Amino acid sequence: MPTKANKEENKLRKVVNLESFSALRGIMRFHYQSHYHQPLKGEAIAGLFLLLFPVLLPCLFTPFTYASPSTFSEWNVIKPRHLSLLRSALVGKSSNGEQSDLWTPLADQGWRPCLESVNAPSLPQNSEGYLQVFLDGGLNQQRMGICDAVAVAKILNATLVIPYLEVNPVWQDSSLFMDIYDVDHFINVLKDDVSIFKELPDEFSWSTREYYATAIRATRIKRAPVHASANWYLKNVLPVLQSYGIAAISPFSHRLSFDNLPSEIQQLRCKVNFKALVFVPHIRALGDAIVHRLRYPPGETEALSSDYLRVTTDQNDKQRPQKFVVLHLRFDKV
Repeated sequence: MPTKANKEENKLRKVVNLESFSALRGIMRFHYQSHYHQPLKGEAIAGLFLLLFPVLLPCLFTPFTYASPSTFSEWNVIKPRHLSLLRSALVGKSSNGEQSDLWTPLADQGWRPCLESVNAPSLPQNSEGYLQVFLDGGLNQQRMGICDAVAVAKILNATLVIPYLEVNPVWQDSSLFMDIYDVDHFINVLKDDVSIFKELPDEFSWSTREYYATAIRATRIKRAPVHASANWYLKNVLPVLQSYGIAAISPFSHRLSFDNLPSEIQQLRCKVNFKALVFVPHIRALGDAIVHRLRYPPGETEALSSDYLRVTTDQNDKQRPQKFVVLHLRFDKV
């Protein structure tokens, strides 16, 4: 039989064990919190630092000057002539004078129409070979590339093949040159300046985009510098034409300089852009219909038919032409 002293001893031992267990559990809890919650404290400190970063270094988030954007801000300075219009727009009103000022033509900036060449166009009898160009970028970049391609063909005395338009990675547009521009008009306008073929002859039918994508080819000019000079093409591309009868330049965007070129080459560029490049009829008709709709919008009671881009009636033509604004909205794939 356990004595009273033994019972007291056992009871005391249980209490000690319980306290030891509680102390051990406290130690484990502290270790767990230290081990698993330490990163959370680090993240909290990092978040606090990011919040205070613009306050500590405001110069990085505000423009240094109106001509120099900040490191993290986009240059979006409002032009002085638009400030008053912006202020009035924010308060919901504008005077007639401010409205009329918005439509005032800009001051003369020195631009002049293309000058006709003094010398009559001359097309050499013998061509050095066929010139291919592969144009990337958007429609504006491709249009500039076409003008440059004609100029380079003239510099090299080469026969230009209708430029190949690469599929744009953003728009995924697979339109060909002939889907956008009037090919026959393009060739006819430039017939006295540069020889232009719609397709390569059979003996060069192997020169395709797929052919140049599979391996390094001697007939491909891959490293044409941006804004290259006329001399660069004479030194680097002309020998390829003379050796193989064909040269393919890819990529070909902004690959011809605007400076230090003969005046006849600059005039030819201008001729291509403003005379030779004409949209196909259905694109021109669509553009004309859109502009007509903007200038002569239908009345409130006039219902739009399924052909909502049709040219409006003579009754609308009697209206006073309305003003409209066209915005070029950039789209960049992220």
